[in-house]
This record gives sequence, C-alpha cells and structure tokens, in this order.
Amino acid sequence: MAEGHFTIPTRLYLTHEQRAKLYDLLDQEGRELDDWLTEVATSYLETLPAPATVRATAIGSASTEEVRRRKSELRRLRPRLNDPHNPPPPWLVQMVADLEAEIRRLEGTSDGS
Repeated sequence: MAEGHFTIPTRLYLTHEQRAKLYDLLDQEGRELDDWLTEVATSYLETLPAPATVRATAIGSASTEEVRRRKSELRRLRPRLNDPHNPPPPWLVQMVADLEAEIRRLEGTSDGS
C-alpha cells in the first residue's frame, strides 16, 4: 500500500450473473479485484468537488475511533499467528502486517500532525 493511502474493508452484493461477469472481466484484464475497484473508485472520486473543511475535520476526529477498531481487530487476530499446531496462512500474516501499518499511519495523523 502506498504511503498516504488507506484501506476500506467492504462487501460487494452481486447476483450470480454479475459476479461471473466481474470475474470474467478481471481474468480478461489480468487484474485483481482490489486493484480494479481502487481504479474505478479513484476515477469516479476525481470527478467530484473537493470535500468541505467541515467534512475533513470530521474525518480527522474519526481517526481515534478507527485506531480503536483496528487495534481490537489486531488483538483478535494476533493469537492465530502463534498456534504451533496450525500455522497461519500467508493472507493472515499479511492482514496483521497491514493492520499494524494502518494503525501506525492513523496514530501519526491523530496527534495533530
């Protein structure tokens, strides 16, 4: 993840046919879903006007809540990394690393910097 960017966990609600079309599109383009969705969202968002200062302030004050939620998720996942009988899958190791990086980023912006 590039510096200054953050992730937004989300779900897509698609019909079976829409899901098949999406996977076909991704296969044709040789892309991953997260990269494709990021491109679609950023392209659309670039067409919108800049957010009001009030909105930017609300986002900054919400970062404390985001840090709290991310730390809670991290506490839930960390024990799974140390089970000697069930080694963690690579995606879980990456998820924990991403959460840790996101917490560091959010804590860096929540102190008024």
